[in-house]
Amino acid sequence: MQLSHGGRQSLNFYSGRPPFAPPLAPSPVRVGEMHGGKDGWLSRLAHWLLLQVPKEMTHEDIRRTIQQFVFGAQLAARSGFDGIELHAAHGYLLSQFISPKTNRRTDEYSAERDPLRLLREIVEAIRAPGVVPDDFVIGVKLNAADYARDTSELQESRALEHVREIGTWGLVDTIQVSGGDYEDPRTYNILSLEWGGLTVMAEFIDTTLEYKSARQVVFESFAERSISVLASCTPTTTSRPPPLVLLTGGLNTIPRMASVVGHEHAHLLGIGRLSVLHPRLPLEISAALSNDDATFLRSAPRGPSELGDAPDSYLSWRALERALWYAALVVWPYIPARLPRVVGASANVNWYNYAMRRYAFGKDVDWTVGTIGSMARFFLLPAPYVGKDDGEEGWLWWLAMGAVGVVLGVVLGQVV
Repeated sequence: MQLSHGGRQSLNFYSGRPPFAPPLAPSPVRVGEMHGGKDGWLSRLAHWLLLQVPKEMTHEDIRRTIQQFVFGAQLAARSGFDGIELHAAHGYLLSQFISPKTNRRTDEYSAERDPLRLLREIVEAIRAPGVVPDDFVIGVKLNAADYARDTSELQESRALEHVREIGTWGLVDTIQVSGGDYEDPRTYNILSLEWGGLTVMAEFIDTTLEYKSARQVVFESFAERSISVLASCTPTTTSRPPPLVLLTGGLNTIPRMASVVGHEHAHLLGIGRLSVLHPRLPLEISAALSNDDATFLRSAPRGPSELGDAPDSYLSWRALERALWYAALVVWPYIPARLPRVVGASANVNWYNYAMRRYAFGKDVDWTVGTIGSMARFFLLPAPYVGKDDGEEGWLWWLAMGAVGVVLGVVLGQVV
């Protein structure tokens, strides 16, 4: 079970706080502040509505937060989970304490003095005698991209130093490394691996090594060097072995998975979105390897599109919804505004959330709902994906769709 605290990223209206009440964070640095208003008026409006200037946490707030993480770990243990993962990446609270961009404190929790202090205190509190079973797994999720303000060796060294420090605690079992799609940084083109009885030709994703961004450069080096850094760690207080490295990002084919394992870039593989499309993924992979099925997940499976597949009947509510989104795409270029980052960044994630909700009601993935539709379901409904007992949308959804239609009509009238 993954435990996280949104910190300054806690959305207004969706977090349980009173409207416009400030969330807690290490420092009062608002989401989007670094962009300096460069994204336009619509983005500024979205940030004003959805994200408040956070309140700097007091020492009592920090103590209470530690206890809440401990309670979450205990609840996971009592519920039968083998362990928890502390989310210290992607801009959530623990990541906010680590980054000097969001942590401007000058006390003992300062990012300059002790960036991992809060994370360490949470881990120590969970590992305290009698809190959870001795064999309870504790993992930490880090994001290489959180350190990618530039490509300097200093930033990479800082990231690896955090990995090394966590390893010396002797309290953590796994460190998840994320940061983007996996790309092998070496120059090999093909690697033949014996995996289960099936020979897999691992074709690397980027054999030209044309790095697309500083973020990918840091991620690749981060993933490759973390294992060697941890192997040299000597825990200071326990006999627990160094943490295993769990790698995530873009592992949606068997050749890519084989690439990671074959080049020893990770001990474990973290697979998220692919497991949504294949809820029985471990069994399916095992069966494919046992049957020498070299076609299963040989190439990346299809993903969601903006509008989704065309419905079977054009005389249906889904067809009407699709027409509305198509009109929105036609009109959008004429609107003098950019899509807010806070909205656009969640489009694909919300599609997979919607797919999992359908699974909960015993239904298959609905490919007629695209990323635009799933994103609208998140932001327009009073709670994400609220609907009828069978998992379909209720009258509130269609009321929201009617409002979208009215807005599109007004905008089209102005444009035409």
